[in-house]
Parts: sequence; structure tokens; C-alpha cells
Amino acid sequence: MKLELTYLNHTTQTLIIAANEVIEELKLHGYEAYIVGGAVRNLLLKKEVNDIDITTNCLPENIIKIFSKTVPIGIEHGTVIVLWQDFQFEVTTFRVDGEYIDHRRPEQVQFVTDLKSDLERRDFTINALALSETHEIIDYFDGQKDLKNKEIRAVGHAAHRFEEDALRMMRAIRFQSVLNFNIEENTLLAIDELAATIALVSIERIVVELKKLLMGKGVHQALQIFYKTMHRYLPFFRDIRGNTTTYQLQSPAEFTVYIAYIIYCELKIDQDLTSKISDFKLSNQEKKKIKDCVLIFDYFNHPEMSLKAFVYRFDIDLIQNVYHFILNEKVVIDNLVDITSIQKAKQQLTIQTRDELQIDGNVLMTYLNKKPGPWLKSMLNNIELAVIEGRLSNRQEKILEWAKNHV
Repeated sequence: MKLELTYLNHTTQTLIIAANEVIEELKLHGYEAYIVGGAVRNLLLKKEVNDIDITTNCLPENIIKIFSKTVPIGIEHGTVIVLWQDFQFEVTTFRVDGEYIDHRRPEQVQFVTDLKSDLERRDFTINALALSETHEIIDYFDGQKDLKNKEIRAVGHAAHRFEEDALRMMRAIRFQSVLNFNIEENTLLAIDELAATIALVSIERIVVELKKLLMGKGVHQALQIFYKTMHRYLPFFRDIRGNTTTYQLQSPAEFTVYIAYIIYCELKIDQDLTSKISDFKLSNQEKKKIKDCVLIFDYFNHPEMSLKAFVYRFDIDLIQNVYHFILNEKVVIDNLVDITSIQKAKQQLTIQTRDELQIDGNVLMTYLNKKPGPWLKSMLNNIELAVIEGRLSNRQEKILEWAKNHV
């Protein structure tokens, strides 16, 4: 089958032209080379292509000799980055994988000379597709048929694929969600059988897949499988006590909001998972976002501060993300404040940060003739709140007068 690519936007066409130039350069030196993997899948689905991988029978050391600009990022596994024009391409030698000893990566690889052997080691049929420079599709495992039928099917024996790399189970449900496909029966049975081995995969790799899964159109079905099979073997999720049906979303959601929602729900049954956020090995910024989202959920359910204080304290984008999550998932909250009121309150704030206060601790201590102490932090907090809520003008003379009366 020859792939028609005239519909592509200019950026993608330029990317493919550059990839074909790399392939032509390899062919000029007597080698085979093909575009492979996700790029071919996305082209067949008429989806956006952001990067392209190339596979070849050229050995890594010869790739480095042929191209003037290269980065040998994984030369022991046959991978070299080729810098060509304004693009970079991962060019990998045809290979078969040796024994997987840790359910993560092969102990060694063996370079081979035929494309079929290379494609046979890949995870799913829809990813085991190659494209020649003349746009001919090479499909040894009926990947095009599975694309047409919207099925995720392992290449060869599903259990073998998952025994090699347990992360492939998460990748299966991630693709199911993102592509809104179904998982083929034998592939699904293998996930159920080998689910416990997901514990051998680093949580960082799990989080990468989970973030993508949560943003897919098929998130509900993917999370059904996740909670039926794998969640009990993973940090954070294994400590959930509530009914996991609650956490099988109906709509896409951001990871931070989703994890915050689980924590918020679990707190209602006296299970505090806040400390378990660290299990994900996230940045401090992401951890703070999750904790803030928990407090935002709590505010919507039971507001204990003014609306102006609320929109001042929390990032407006986080507030809006949580708000839309509540609507999408039909979370039961009495008297939910409407988003227009939230946005209006944000716009009406006289200050956005404490730095905008027309006062500081030194001025207060001098004016009130007092030494530093706990009173100062409390005073600044009260001044900040009064200004936010419009009870106090943000002018130094008014603030000092107020402070004198409230010291």
C-alpha cells in the first residue's frame, strides 16, 4: 500500500522530506532505511507527527561516519541521533533483543540485517509498521487491519511482550485511551495475568504513561482496566480504600487534578494519602499543585474563606481546572459557586501578591515602635486579608492607621 501524504500541513511535510533525505543518504551508501513506529501509525490515522524515528541495517559506527552531525545517545542499543537541517532523527540499527532479566530492558541486543526481525520485537502491531522513502507501507503483522478495527494487539505472543517489558501493559491502556481503541482479547488477558510485574517498573515511567492516558478520549475504559488489573501493585494507588469506580473518569483530566481528586475523596473516609504524593517522585512544583488542588476541591465543597481570599490564594488556572473537573465528572457539591463569579472576583482584586502591599515589616516596626516577633507575621497577614477583601485601602497611611488600631 502506498500512503498518500498530500493532505499534511507544511511543517509535517517538511519533517518527512528531511527524514527521506536521511534515508536517501543511507541508501547512497548501500543501506536500507525506513521511517518506523509511531510516526507511521499517526500518518495512517491522519494525526499530527512531531518526531520521526528511522530504522536501518547500517551499523551505528557507520551511521556516525556517514553523517557529519550525530549524537550517539544509545550506541550500545544501536541508536544514534542524526542532526539534519533543523531536525533530529533517532536512527537505530535493525536489531533483535536478547533476554530481558528485569522486565524492563534487554540484557543485550543483536544487530540483524532484515527489517522483519526488527519489527517483530516491537510492542503492538500498530507500532510495528514501516514506511519507505517512496511512501510504501511495510506491514508484516496486520497493523493496518488493527488500525482499521481500532484494536491494540501485541506483536506475536502478548505474554512474551509484557514479560520483556512490563511497562508495555501501561502503554497498552495509554494507547487505548489516547486513540480511543479497544484492547484485543488475548492482549487483555495477558495484562490481567502479568499485572503484578508492573511493580518492577520505575514509578517515573508509570507517571509518564498515566499523564498521557488521563488526557485521552478513551480514559474511562482505560481506567477500568487499570483499576481491575494493575493499581494494587503501584505506589499511592495501592493505598486507596474507597470504591475505585469513583476514580474511573468519564472525561479527560490533568494528572495533578486527578490525583488531588483521589486524595480529596479518600479524606472523606479518613484515609489521608497526602504524604503518598512523594511516591510519584514529582517536582516540588507538581507536588504543590496537587496539594493546592485538594484544598480547592475542599473549598468548593465547604468554603471557609471569602471568595476574594480564595482566588487570591490559589492560581486561577488551577481553580478553573478543578471547577471543570467537578462539572465533567458530576461531582456532588451543594451550591457550587459559578465560574463567572470566580473570574469576576479575581479581576476585582486590588493586589495579586503580597509584594504589592504598600507596607512592609520594617515600616510597621518603626511606626509602632515594636521589635520583631510573632505579632508581625500575624499583623501582615491581617493587613493582607483586609486589603484583599476591600475592607482596607492599599495606601500606606491608611494601613498604618489601621495597624495602630489593631495592634
